[in-house]
Formats: sequence, structure tokens, C-alpha cells
Amino acid sequence: MDDILATLTAPRPDLKPIPGTIPLTPLAAILPPLTYYLGLVLLPPFRTQTSQQLIPIIRSVLALVAGFLFFQLPFKYHVPFSIGLTYQLALVGLYGGCRVLDAFFISPYLFNHIPRRVKYHQEPRSETSGVWRNRALSNSYFSLHFLQPRKAAVTETATTEEGLPKSWKDRASWALELELAMRGAGFTWTSADVRHTKKTWTPTAWDRIHSILLHVLPVLSASLAIIRYIYVRNLQIEGGLSLSFDDLSFFNQILLTAALGGFLMTGFSLAHSMFAILLAPLKPHPLSYFPPLYTIRIWDLTSIRSFWSYGWHRLFSRLFLVYGVWPGEWIERKVTGKSANEPADIGKVLGGFVSSAFVHSFAAYTVVGGRVWDALGEAEFFASCGVAVVVEEIVKRSILWFRQRHNHDMSKGSSEMWYDGIIGRVWWISVLLYNGRCFARGWVKAGLVREMAGA
Repeated sequence: MDDILATLTAPRPDLKPIPGTIPLTPLAAILPPLTYYLGLVLLPPFRTQTSQQLIPIIRSVLALVAGFLFFQLPFKYHVPFSIGLTYQLALVGLYGGCRVLDAFFISPYLFNHIPRRVKYHQEPRSETSGVWRNRALSNSYFSLHFLQPRKAAVTETATTEEGLPKSWKDRASWALELELAMRGAGFTWTSADVRHTKKTWTPTAWDRIHSILLHVLPVLSASLAIIRYIYVRNLQIEGGLSLSFDDLSFFNQILLTAALGGFLMTGFSLAHSMFAILLAPLKPHPLSYFPPLYTIRIWDLTSIRSFWSYGWHRLFSRLFLVYGVWPGEWIERKVTGKSANEPADIGKVLGGFVSSAFVHSFAAYTVVGGRVWDALGEAEFFASCGVAVVVEEIVKRSILWFRQRHNHDMSKGSSEMWYDGIIGRVWWISVLLYNGRCFARGWVKAGLVREMAGA
């Protein structure tokens, strides 16, 4: 047993952390979220005058310490036995630090807002549970989780809880719920586009287990098998070295990119379902609430925008909203002279994708030895997606304008033609796979693909 543990935790010779970083210690991993939690307990206002004077000082000190501890994680530590966990450590550090700044300074002082709980109410709706038999159910995220729930379909509505927690017990629960709600779901702290539909399901733990065993794990296993096959047959060379991504044929580049995408999508689905199963006994406590991770089946997506809006997990949506979308909208309005009431869609889209590009490239930066140029693959991918969304929206509006202007023959009064969906599917899949090669190239360079292949 000790030999197995030693093998699993042995330092990887191909790990290239930022120079000067040291192995992560348990204390360094625990202190940031713990300090953040203690600060959140003190975030809701207190009633007494003494508390109103003293608590904000203590809270601000805890917040500053938590932010510093989060931000220093990727610059001071690495996980010696895993490239993937070192990559994740950078995401945790950057996300956690930005989250602290948002919770304790941006939201309260710029928007006078402290997150309130949101309670969800579910009412049965008259639809059958056969996902495959009813096309009207394509908006159910559970179809993306490959779930076929046994219980009835429901229509879900939300109401904001009045007031903020006052007792220490309620504060402790509220703080834990908020810290664990990555997307802000369950609170008035989420972006409006996290929840796209009120139509959903109430799956049981068995539904999720069935999904994992019969659908998610096979897809995940197939993705890993393809990754290993391509790496061992085409990238691995003697001496523990690897060829570069560009040494692959174009077909293998596309195949590896698709396999990495399948691995990420099913991996997130697996983790989401597992946590939902583990916390299901806590119902009706909010900690047991797991809202949609995906909101449409992948084969029903018809544009790049719909993929990123409905077909991906959006776990970082709050971070991209605060640090990307809002600044992007502000810049567009300043440049174009638009008023605050006018939409700033270009700034919104580009801001969101630029922030995503920075976050993912920073994570790559921590596993390529701190070399900036080697970490730009993720930035290229997300930046190109942002441009593609803007381009497709311009083309879409131009085509609709042309059809309406020329009184084009529309079926059933719709401005869409029967072939639009086909073109849209070919477009978004082609763009993601072609540009996704930048992402895959970065993962090969960082050694992530080698680690996933078990080499």
C-alpha cells in the first residue's frame, strides 16, 4: 500500500511549474477557503452599533488575507505529482482571489449588494419523462447528462428570500452555501444567463447513477482511450520525450481535439452528478440543490453562441461577468457613445471571452515553466471564439434582414429556412474543432495530454 501511494505521489519529471514554486502543503491548501469562509460569516450586516463599527474591520482584514492567500497559490506552490492538479491549482487561486474581491468589495461597495438566497419552487408539468420520445424536451439539461429521469417534469420558479441571515447558525450555513455555489446559483449573485429555462426535471439518485454507468462513463472512457492511442502511437518517443502537436496529421489533430472536448464535458457531468448524489440526503437543504450544468442537448445546438451559452458548464460565469462582460460593455459605451440603457453586445461578448482567455492561459502558464509564449494556446482559442460569435451574429442579422426585405418564402411564417440548422451545426462544430487545436496544442506542450494518456 505504501509503495502504491509513493508511486502515485512521486514527482512527475515532465512537470514544468513556475520556477521557484514549492510543493503544496496541506496548510496552504486549507487556509484560503477557510479564511474566505470566516469572512463570509461576517458579511451580512449586524444590528448593534458596536458590531457595526468593529465587524467591518475584522471582515475586511479576513477578506484581504483570503484574497492574498488565494492569489499566491499559483505563484508559490505546485502539485509535484500531477500536471493537471497544478493547472487546477492555478484556476482555484485565480478564481478564489477574484471571488473574494467581488464578494467583499465590488458587490457591496460598487453595487450595494450582498447576495440573498433564492428559493426554488417546482410544479409538475404535463410532459412524459421519455427524453428520446419527445423533442419538446430538448431544453432539458439532463439530456446532456444523458439522464432519463423517472419522476415527472417540473416547471421551476424562483423567489428571493427576504432579509439576510442574523443568527450565527444561519450565518454559518449561508456562508457555506455561498462559498460552494461556484456559479452563484441559489443566490442573487448569478448572471442571468446561468439558468435559461424554467422547464427541468427532478431526477433521483438512481437516475444519476444510471446516467453515470450507462452513458457518461462509456463516453469518458472512449475519450481517454482515443487520447492514449494518439499519444502512444503518434507523440511518444524514447527517453520520456514527446513530439509536438504540430507533428500530428491534421486528422489526428482534430480527433485529439474532439477527444479532449468529450473528456472535459463528460468529466464535468460526472463530477456534477457525483456531488449531487452525495449531497442528496441533505434535501431540502440548499446544499443539495444542483441546478442545470448544461441546458440543451449538444446535437440541438446551431451556433457558437448557443454552445457557450447553453452547451457548456458556465462554472466561471460570475467571474467572466464581473471581470470581462461588464468592463467590455463599459468600454464599448465609452468608445461608441452609447447610453447605459443601450445594449453593448460586442463589448459583452469580447469582454467575456477575453477574460476567459486570460484565466485559462494563466493556468497553462503555471505548467509550462512560466513561459508566456507557450501558454497562449488557450488565449488564441477563446479569443477566436469571441470573434466568431460576433461574426456569426452579424452574418445572421444580415441574412434575416435580406430575407425580410426581399419577402423571402418563409415556411410557417418563420424567418428561418429548413437548412439553417444544418449550416449552423456544421459551422459551430468546424470552428470549435479547428480553433480548438490551439487549446489541444497547449495541453500537449504542457504535458497534460501525456498525463491523461497514463504515460
